Amino acid sequence: MKNYVQYLISFLMVLLIYGVHMLPISDSMLNENNTKLSHVFLASQIRYHQEFAPFARRPLTSLLIEGSSGIFGITLGESFVLVNLLLLFFSGLLIYRISLELKATWGQALFNQVFYFLTFSILFAFFPPVFSYDEPLQYCLIMLGILALIREKWLNYVLLFLLAIIARESTLFLMPGLAIIFSGFSLKSKNMWTFSVKRKLLLLLVPLPLYIIYLGIFLWATGIWKETSEVAANRLSCYFQNFGIYASAVESIVSFFLVLGPSLYFLYIGNKQKILSALEKKYVHAFLLALVINTPIVMVATLARESRLFALPLIFLWPLAGQLFGKELALLMRPNLYLDCFKDWRYSVLLLVLSIISYAIAFRLYVPSFPSKDNFFNEYLFVMLLIVSVHFLFVGFLKRNMVASRQERCG
Repeated sequence: MKNYVQYLISFLMVLLIYGVHMLPISDSMLNENNTKLSHVFLASQIRYHQEFAPFARRPLTSLLIEGSSGIFGITLGESFVLVNLLLLFFSGLLIYRISLELKATWGQALFNQVFYFLTFSILFAFFPPVFSYDEPLQYCLIMLGILALIREKWLNYVLLFLLAIIARESTLFLMPGLAIIFSGFSLKSKNMWTFSVKRKLLLLLVPLPLYIIYLGIFLWATGIWKETSEVAANRLSCYFQNFGIYASAVESIVSFFLVLGPSLYFLYIGNKQKILSALEKKYVHAFLLALVINTPIVMVATLARESRLFALPLIFLWPLAGQLFGKELALLMRPNLYLDCFKDWRYSVLLLVLSIISYAIAFRLYVPSFPSKDNFFNEYLFVMLLIVSVHFLFVGFLKRNMVASRQERCG
């Protein structure tokens, strides 16, 4: 049974995602505010991704959907659901597999799997304005590429990462992080530019010129160069849509927090509590570098409310979540700690104050672009803020008790 738990978790989590999107009170890409599958809307989205220039150069997901529709004799809407849920299922298994390759325990690997599925942009993948389309395929190809690198199968990596870039060109933002992890380059080494380092860096970069060749051929064959250049020239206008008015600015900042806030908080706290291994340091540095590259681009050149765009750097963190901050999250599972901490009236008052602030931020300050009655964004934000608040209080409580017990021993 132990060998099949990861499959059960992926299946149940994908079922949860589908169920959340199909609830009568939900208004998602999948159901359009009813309990029936939205065949017409999903078909229109597929056509839109085939015709609009920035999406047309990413044909892989659409080809998979149309191919599955033809093979199985199902509608495009049914094929969209089948393909994307299968890709999400498979991506969860890849998180589990990479976790084991990175020396996680069985329990940590399963935790990482669940953590991945409960990330905001995965759990609510098909709600407006998240609007996931190519991401499930992109994540699968990236993770398969990382597995190939871990196993030193460089040719497989080149092919898989080329496909991942074609699926979504934002994959390129991960390449500096890959160099940190897999090139062997080190500023501490006297011979930073050994033949081995140069060779690995060159191999890591091979997908980039191959993609440029693909893009040139694709734009020439389809004749959409003019449309593509016009859209690219207008990218900077997104900044004003993100921060032009107060409500948009709040939504943009909250969209960042919803996807990355909890991970950044627990990574920071966990890093203070434990010494990272050399391997963990590489992945954390790769995550932070991808974060620094990806976030400003999302804020300036895309619509930040499409929160899935912030999630890309988490590719480096998902397979290590349990190892990096599993112990911190375990604090929240200790009933005695709740009793001890909140027996002190000062911590009870602090919790009340933080809960009120969390509620005000989640249900008053944050107003999603799409009506909150049609999704669960406000509730998710409130839960995340509450989890961070409780953990913050626990850390303070334990530190205070530790100092007090030291003073007693010294006295």
